[in-house]
Amino acid sequence: MITTIDGFNFGIPFDRNDIIALAQYHRQQLDEAVFHQEIHLGDYCLAQRKRVYDYTRQLDPELKAEFYRIYDGELLRLADEDDLHPADAEGGLSYFAIGVTLLLIAFILYFAFVRALTS
Repeated sequence: MITTIDGFNFGIPFDRNDIIALAQYHRQQLDEAVFHQEIHLGDYCLAQRKRVYDYTRQLDPELKAEFYRIYDGELLRLADEDDLHPADAEGGLSYFAIGVTLLLIAFILYFAFVRALTS
């Protein structure tokens, strides 16, 4: 049985090179879709993954795991490192910043309301 996903033919057993080519094609489509405002990237990626899922649903668990290992591995290999937003930059908000913000709000409230009411 042969299944076609985005122009790539997959049979059972599948060919590793076809899976890698499909992952590269999906990455290329995603890179091109970034510049089109009418395309919602989340829906676009989900549609790609749904087509892959529809194929892998009919595979044995071992073949399915192997397919996703190859497909996801190639996508991870192709992923770009984002220098502007490193992963360790998402550590959260510091207590100092929260304290300064609360202090600023307290001063604003004091001078806006409390001082006007007491004088």
